[in-house]
Amino acid sequence: MLQPLEELGGKIIYRDKIDTIIGIKHPGIILGNDAHGTTWVIHSHYGIGSPEIVSKEKFCEGAKFFFDLREEFYNTRQIIERAIASWREKKEYSWLFHNCQHFVNKITKDQNYSDAIEDISNGALATGSLISLYGLFSGNKAAINAGLTIAGRGWLERLLIDEAATFN
Repeated sequence: MLQPLEELGGKIIYRDKIDTIIGIKHPGIILGNDAHGTTWVIHSHYGIGSPEIVSKEKFCEGAKFFFDLREEFYNTRQIIERAIASWREKKEYSWLFHNCQHFVNKITKDQNYSDAIEDISNGALATGSLISLYGLFSGNKAAINAGLTIAGRGWLERLLIDEAATFN
């Protein structure tokens, strides 16, 4: 069922990131429509370096968009006000500490996390652990070292993510 566009302000939308091999979602927040019917979205993107407000068409870059159905912690007005305040702040983009997912989660839930970074870190931990186990049981020291390096990288990313969350 389609909602009237007036009710979509403050909602999270996303599109698949262009040119990625692991299916990362790029989220934004609908701010609303102007008098000409243009839908405006706020998002943070590495190509710009800080949050920006763009038309929905520019946000989508020709890709299909989807609504994120997760619950937000704030009402529509609060989300839009928080988004505009963040846009004015011009916090610099950082793929590890302040990417597009951090931006949207901080505004809508007051939580500083990125699903993609957490998934990649957890994947590195799991993959590294499996490679290390293979090396351990097969007597392959190179596999043990490679596995521990990969798992260590995943662990370090998790540690950095958790530390960053406590400061934001």
